[in-house]
Amino acid sequence: MIESWRSRLSGLWRRHQEPAQPVTFSAELRSCHPHVAFDATFQLRWHGDDQAALWTTRQKLTEWADQESARYCVTQAGNAENDINARIAYGARVHLAVSRQARAAAEAILDIGRQTTLEHLKQQTELERIRYLRESVYSRPDVARSYWLYHHPDQLNTMLNIDFEGIARKFGDAEESRFLVIAKLIDDFFGRLEDGERRYLLGQLGKIFSSYDRPDLAESLEAS
Repeated sequence: MIESWRSRLSGLWRRHQEPAQPVTFSAELRSCHPHVAFDATFQLRWHGDDQAALWTTRQKLTEWADQESARYCVTQAGNAENDINARIAYGARVHLAVSRQARAAAEAILDIGRQTTLEHLKQQTELERIRYLRESVYSRPDVARSYWLYHHPDQLNTMLNIDFEGIARKFGDAEESRFLVIAKLIDDFFGRLEDGERRYLLGQLGKIFSSYDRPDLAESLEAS
């Protein structure tokens, strides 16, 4: 009986003392761009000969590394490799490589993204300029004349033949410009009032603001 236990303990000790075997395997890991991947080489030291357990470990390592690498572009292979190796389990190490085709594809995608962003900025700038011209220049004949003459200082006679009032009416058809036209009319009306009349009308306007649950506008009106 004692001999049997000694034999079992001896066997366990021999298995524990068995040197770890180096295991190397390869896998393809995702990048942040679809269809562009890292070529990964995993290295770990494995004790024992349980192939099923080894396969499960390899699968877990690959799935975890795949989730981590998916946050990086292949042009950031060094950063992705350092991040994975800093937190990977089982004492494993990973080396990431990138094929020329994958790098070229990623660089093309990044370039398209930069061009798209630049084009969007250009369009946004153009829209802002158009909005400014529509709301602040062409809808106001006096401003439109000054703006036109500023850009054509040697064509005063030509300016006199341009119907800026007609242009303003055309731009006044737009909903946003209509509010600007109304605001200009109100400004013109206020400008012709006496001081007492203006204060009275502003007081009435403050009451209207308050009745619409906008006391903040009423306060701003009084402070102006």
